[in-house]
Amino acid sequence: MKKFLFPALLSLLALTGTAQAKTISGRVVSIADGDTLTILAAGNKQERIRLAEIDAPESRQPFGQRSKQALVRMCGGKQAVAHVTDTDRYGRNIGRVVCDGVDTTVEQVKLGMAWVYDGYVKDRSLYQLQDKARKSKTGLWADPHAVKPLEWRKGKRPSEVATQAQNKEKAAAGAIRGNRNSMVYHLPHCGSYNAINPKNIRNFKTEADAKEAGYRKAGNCR
Repeated sequence: MKKFLFPALLSLLALTGTAQAKTISGRVVSIADGDTLTILAAGNKQERIRLAEIDAPESRQPFGQRSKQALVRMCGGKQAVAHVTDTDRYGRNIGRVVCDGVDTTVEQVKLGMAWVYDGYVKDRSLYQLQDKARKSKTGLWADPHAVKPLEWRKGKRPSEVATQAQNKEKAAAGAIRGNRNSMVYHLPHCGSYNAINPKNIRNFKTEADAKEAGYRKAGNCR
């Protein structure tokens, strides 16, 4: 094993606070997409690894193939060390993978080839790298309507996701509208949000504020 792999591996061990986690090393023989690869380990055993803490575009999703090729350039046919911390529901190992001294989780985020996986991230510094990639419009961030794989898998279109994000921003800015006549409050995505007579509008910062004032949620906001 090449000596330059060890400093990177030690830094990964420090992230989890334990040196007891499973370690897999060997040659990368297959790359399925931008966050999944297979290592040929000891005993000619193939170990499928899901890169931890990130979510790359699906193969048929915009930037899906570019994300895969980025990982191929990093790891294809190379020696790798995977620090495995868990397994997913498909039986894949989940871990941080180092190829030729490169932490693939970090590099995919820097290249704008994957999102930080909000529900599973432990290394908060990844968000700084993601923010930098977003600001510079690197990789998938060149598309202002890029959709996270989780939303893509649910079949949501970019326009739907963008609208939902805008509605959340409006709600966070105090755009919840109450109707003084009906004592009903409406969120930005509600069908009758813009139908309230301006003179009857009462704005609230949160739903809790509206409920405390005696308002109930509109039926078409469920």
